[in-house]
Amino acid sequence: MESNDKNTNSDSGGSTLTVLVVDDDQGILHAVERTLRSLPVNVLMADSPAKAIGILNETQIAVVLSDYMMPGMNGLEFLSLVRNRWPDTVGVMMTACDDIRVAADAVNKRLVFAFITKPWETKALRQSLMDAVEKYRNNLSQREGLEGSAAKSLSTEIQKRAFAAAFSLARAVDARDSYTRMHSEKVAAYSQVIGRALGLGEGELEELRIGGLLHDLGKIGISDGVLLKPGRLSKEEYDAVKKHPTIGASIVEPIEFSDNIKNIIIQHHENHDGTGYPGGLGGDEISQLARIVHVVDAYEAMSANRVYRDARESGWIVNEFIRCRGTQFDPYITDVFLGELNNGNIEAVLADLQKASGFNL
Repeated sequence: MESNDKNTNSDSGGSTLTVLVVDDDQGILHAVERTLRSLPVNVLMADSPAKAIGILNETQIAVVLSDYMMPGMNGLEFLSLVRNRWPDTVGVMMTACDDIRVAADAVNKRLVFAFITKPWETKALRQSLMDAVEKYRNNLSQREGLEGSAAKSLSTEIQKRAFAAAFSLARAVDARDSYTRMHSEKVAAYSQVIGRALGLGEGELEELRIGGLLHDLGKIGISDGVLLKPGRLSKEEYDAVKKHPTIGASIVEPIEFSDNIKNIIIQHHENHDGTGYPGGLGGDEISQLARIVHVVDAYEAMSANRVYRDARESGWIVNEFIRCRGTQFDPYITDVFLGELNNGNIEAVLADLQKASGFNL
């Protein structure tokens, strides 16, 4: 990540406007940075959408220039998520010649402001970026709305892409660490076991599945140095980790997920006795679905190997739940979970996931 300090271009608050370049190819990143060096903007770089989301959460970005073909999430999904979460930020997509039709369609649907073909012409790239900067200024000074069917069509298309991007980001969180591979899939599946035991309807079971898959989405904004640290976290590092429910909630806030799903994301570390985070909620203040995910998330973490410790033995885990029943965990949901664990229903779901994935989880 770099910045260009030959800048005079500023927003209404007097600070220098910033362009974020996103590409998984380091050579491309540095080539673009060199091309933009003469422009009156700051330039930041990210080699993945995941890292770009972290920057967007911390920094006001005027323009995002993103590659189209990237591992895990394509540029159109990523820029649709940006458009949904940061509507003033202007998206520009870089494409190879083979992707021009996709890019042109995205511009026509107003999912992105413009596209640049690779290899690019220096003058054209610089002009497109400055046009995008001007568009950002216009967005700030006059928030133009679309009316009628055009607005509905745009909203539907952006929502669809943003949904896909959210799930891609959640998969990217698990993929950062071999120890957490399929963590979210297991949390989603175990949560549904508990939901069925509680007699929840199909709608709530589906919300449990989606919320389980997305519950750790906000960890995309936490650095690898903290998330993958093998030793004990410092207070500052732990405070950073504790921000992930809030970061996740901010990412999905403009996406049309149900309140139950959004509550799972922001409340899944709230404790029954009110000592959890981020809101210090307790008891029935916490969504029932979030209380379910809280229990199974803790079980999955304890029962799996982690970079900082080996998996706990089953007897130790059961004793821990009994010890924390009524303080960290909802007592009734804890009892239901331990019953399902004792009946072998959790292990049965794990076996199904192992068979489907081909991994020894």
